[in-house]
Amino acid sequence: MSLTASNWPRDPQPTQLLHYLPSFQVVVCTSCRYAIQPNAISRHLKEIHHIYRSRRRPFIEYVSSLPLKEPQDVILPKAHEFPVPYLPVEQGFMCESKGCPYLCVSVKRMKSHWVSEHGRKGQTEVDWHSVPLQTFFRGNFLQYFTQRTHHNQTGSDIKEDGGRRDRFARDLFAAEPRGCDDYDHVAISPVGKETQGQVLDAVDSAILQHYFTSTYMSFATSDETESIWRVTVPELAYRNRFLMHGILACSAQHLAYLNPTQQQEYTVRACSHQDEAVPLFRFAIEHADKDNCDAILAFSYLLVIYSLAAEQREESLFLVDSAEPDILPSWLHFLRGGCSMLCSVWDFVESGPVQLLALAWDIPFDIAEACKTPFLVSLLSVIPNPTSENAWSDEVCAVYHDAAVELGRSFVYMQALGESPTTWDILRIWPMRVSVAYMALLRDRHSGALVLLAHYCVLLKKMQSHWYFEGRAARLMSAILLYLDARWYCYIQGPLEEVYNCG
Repeated sequence: MSLTASNWPRDPQPTQLLHYLPSFQVVVCTSCRYAIQPNAISRHLKEIHHIYRSRRRPFIEYVSSLPLKEPQDVILPKAHEFPVPYLPVEQGFMCESKGCPYLCVSVKRMKSHWVSEHGRKGQTEVDWHSVPLQTFFRGNFLQYFTQRTHHNQTGSDIKEDGGRRDRFARDLFAAEPRGCDDYDHVAISPVGKETQGQVLDAVDSAILQHYFTSTYMSFATSDETESIWRVTVPELAYRNRFLMHGILACSAQHLAYLNPTQQQEYTVRACSHQDEAVPLFRFAIEHADKDNCDAILAFSYLLVIYSLAAEQREESLFLVDSAEPDILPSWLHFLRGGCSMLCSVWDFVESGPVQLLALAWDIPFDIAEACKTPFLVSLLSVIPNPTSENAWSDEVCAVYHDAAVELGRSFVYMQALGESPTTWDILRIWPMRVSVAYMALLRDRHSGALVLLAHYCVLLKKMQSHWYFEGRAARLMSAILLYLDARWYCYIQGPLEEVYNCG
């Protein structure tokens, strides 16, 4: 049977979401990045990924065919098997007391361990060392492991091995999320108010001041959200280091836009803060709780703003490198996955101080699913005749059809909003609703996917009055034209005229 818009599966394939590791006989959720207990897989699919009833059947049938071990029976990896694929690597610590297997991700816990288990206060870099850690399971079955699971070395062994181990840790962490409990609630304070050694220099202090006098207002969509960005978000930032770096990165980008003569200085400063923020943000996501969930949500917004404002590689907003394995650009991944990454604490978010920001994931479409507007009919006419030489596969046709329907509904919805849609109105419609299969076509520069993106540029142009998106729609359109064969130009004449029209 050919796939159609009505029966095209929106859920990922079981082997895509649930990756089996035969060496350890566990199933890892590739989205959540941890192993799932055999008796909790159905609940995980329902509560975390919202895959209900009969839609879970293929997943359950797939898992039931696999030999799985209970958490307590899983044999930890050997040294040559580290790191285990699909599991995040965290910066942690290994106790160096002879014969002690203790591992943790917190200096505080390691200090407590030394007092309770070894009877004295431990010394940093003497009684423990930094190592990369992983764990299969979370919650009650959390058990960390590292490149070495046994370490009965003498003191001379430790000294000889220490530099090599630390270099391995540094190299591994260079591309991985970093973090420990010491990062929680570390504040960056204004000049003259030092907190745990973190203090803003004169440039960053001016950047932060600019946020309070100008930048925050560009994020607001109402009086209520203006108060959130002016008061609530900075308060969260003083308790969550990654959010403060995010504020400084966006405010520095704003200053770069406003001051062309100092653009390079502010852009470099913005990049520096963003580089500091992202690893801490990733670590926070992996350890989301009621204390940091509001900051995670606020940073997700700032991540989008920063990505839109970045001066280089504007086309990467949607057109990820075709050679990369990632289908979604990072900012869109966080925007689309907001509910999932905060699923366990979403109740706190919806009732917390940034609850209005959570509405970005509440898309109030009241438009009929089969909205046969002339615009949609025109989009569907792009699909080649099935008997033609350039015919698309049934699968691609179905993906394109669904994405075109969503785009048609988005245009109708934008018309209903009137002439003043917000950034979040524009970003929360089509990009958050198209399938991952469509985004894969876009990554592969499929002509039909590029045609739809060209039409979406018309909506993106409505954001050009914002400092962080000025001229971006036209630059994205230019990138599309580079990838799109000229024979498809006839399908995007309307968008070309609207996007490049300066009036």
